[in-house]
Amino acid sequence: MRKPLVLIIVFVLGATAGAILMPINWHQVQTLSPEVSNQPDPASQVSPPRADRLDPDFFHSALPESREINDLIPIMGRLAFNAENIHLVSARIAGRLDRILVFEGVTVKQGQPVAALYSPEYISAQNELLLARNTWRTLQGSKATQELAEDAESTLQSARERMKVMGASDQDIRQLEQTGKINEHLLLRAPISGVVTVRNMDPGAFINLGDSFMSIADVSTLWFYGNVYEQDYASIKLGQGMQLNVQALPGQVYAARVDLIAPSVDSESNTLRVRCRVTNDGRLRPDMFATASLNVGKRQALLVPADAIIRSLQVDYIIVEMADGHFRKRQVTTMPYQDGLVAIVQGLNAGEKVVVRGATLLNQTLSGAA
Repeated sequence: MRKPLVLIIVFVLGATAGAILMPINWHQVQTLSPEVSNQPDPASQVSPPRADRLDPDFFHSALPESREINDLIPIMGRLAFNAENIHLVSARIAGRLDRILVFEGVTVKQGQPVAALYSPEYISAQNELLLARNTWRTLQGSKATQELAEDAESTLQSARERMKVMGASDQDIRQLEQTGKINEHLLLRAPISGVVTVRNMDPGAFINLGDSFMSIADVSTLWFYGNVYEQDYASIKLGQGMQLNVQALPGQVYAARVDLIAPSVDSESNTLRVRCRVTNDGRLRPDMFATASLNVGKRQALLVPADAIIRSLQVDYIIVEMADGHFRKRQVTTMPYQDGLVAIVQGLNAGEKVVVRGATLLNQTLSGAA
């Protein structure tokens, strides 16, 4: 039993050694690898859409309308407060701000109380007015000389004027004379109608003569600041009218007029800063983005509906129907127009059809077929 087992083991070891020692002809070795095709998978192909395969209820192409329009130079910028209409609310006497009645962002009317100031000087002025009024009344009812009565009346008028200088209103003075009751606080009032833009002090702060604690801006008119590029310097003149479009209010056009041209050019951007005055209809807000259009003449343009324009990353595109029925997306240069139309001034020929309905949906299809 042992001898056959030994023979089998010897046979196996010999066969293994022979296989190891046997020379290998590498030219006879064939390596199998999967066949790689350079052709794209037909199942993954998306054919670009053709005009004859689109539903006319959702997609429509048309030739643009050629028309002579005003040649407008766009000037980008922002709206800002009119600095001429910003007023500081300040104290005319020293005292303590016991109460602040309005805060930032609140709209106020001219003469509306905005703070209550405690001042011993104001209390003293009220006492002097009441004393002068009582003296004048006494002399009026007695047989005193006319000269003394006139002096008392002059003293009374001086006391009234002193209270006005401190900031008291005519209503405050009349109420004091009628009631004879002294008010501990002087009501500081808004010098103009507008919006509270800045508040410098908190309740309880001490304020000196002439210190301002609040700013109020009249927003009935605003300023537009824009930057004009070097090639357009010669087109800007003082008093020139412009049309202003605000991104937050599409379709709304505001009239503006240039009232300041900067004396120097910005060295970093190489642009010239201009300022325009804009009448506010109540919807404009400072720091809104806006574009002013400067009219420098006439030019030919192709008009298409606003729905034909596809805007992406501040760039305008249209979809053009080619002669073979396929569609191509193309970048264009546009200008705002009117009546729901946009003027294309570069990137389109008069004889080319543009997708005027369904452009956004077709753009998504073209992006998927790319």
